[in-house]
Amino acid sequence: MHFKNNKKGFSLIEGMIAIAIVGMILAPMFLLETNVFNAVARIAERFHRILLSKQFLFTAYKEQPPEAKEFKLEGKEETPLSMMRYSFAPVNKKSSLAKLQGMFQQEVITSGIDATSPEGKAVQFIYKSERPQS
Repeated sequence: MHFKNNKKGFSLIEGMIAIAIVGMILAPMFLLETNVFNAVARIAERFHRILLSKQFLFTAYKEQPPEAKEFKLEGKEETPLSMMRYSFAPVNKKSSLAKLQGMFQQEVITSGIDATSPEGKAVQFIYKSERPQS
């Protein structure tokens, strides 16, 4: 018997092997894409928390009494769900800025409710002159 194979194209097995090879090549790319999207989402959330920290820093500074040497305030933001802690205190004694009288450090730490969420932090140094008593 003599068989003639005049068909053009690929057999089913050849097509399935080609699809399997393409799938093995593309699978790591899809995993990489997922990892990149997750990293971008985390960075965007951290950046948003830093912006929240900056905004809360100015809000808390306006709320504190003008003669305050130390002040603490906490706040909550709904989007993204965050807790913000503001502290106003004299500069640390170990800092080189401690030599200057009237230097204070403001700090806001913004963190998510769960332990895995990124944290944002804003620190600002300000000078408050001593007002003479009249």
